[in-house]
Amino acid sequence: MSLDPACEALLADARAQARRVLEEADAECAERLADAHGRAEELLAGARQRGDAEGRLEADHQRALEGLLARTDVLAAQRRAYEELQARARAAVLGLRGEPGYPELLERLAAAARRDLGDAAQLEIDPPHAGGVRGTAGSLHVDYTLVTLAEGCVRDLGPGLRRLWT
Repeated sequence: MSLDPACEALLADARAQARRVLEEADAECAERLADAHGRAEELLAGARQRGDAEGRLEADHQRALEGLLARTDVLAAQRRAYEELQARARAAVLGLRGEPGYPELLERLAAAARRDLGDAAQLEIDPPHAGGVRGTAGSLHVDYTLVTLAEGCVRDLGPGLRRLWT
């Protein structure tokens, strides 16, 4: 009896079993590869979403910062304009010192100071760089200097000043 047919049968069986093992390994490999691709796509999609969200957040922050800087510039320009208005108002009222009616204005301001503080008030008439009248009586003080009155007038414009900015 010859072993050739038995060897051939065993060899055929081994080849068939090897094919099945290889097919199963290929199938498992394909399945694992498909799972890995799926997970990679999910990770990539998540990363894109996070990147998009972070990009939008950064863009929002940048726009907010630019808006804040623009608002700061506007406020600084408005402050300079307000200070210029104050300076011009001070210069204009100090120009009253050279007008013929200035002595009468000083008398009226002194009378107002005495009215508010009493006859014992000490008055400073036409102080340098301020004009007008300052008065004190004990702990009470009044300031009717031209500069203070002009600054108060500009300050009292309040909401009316906003029309200058629009």
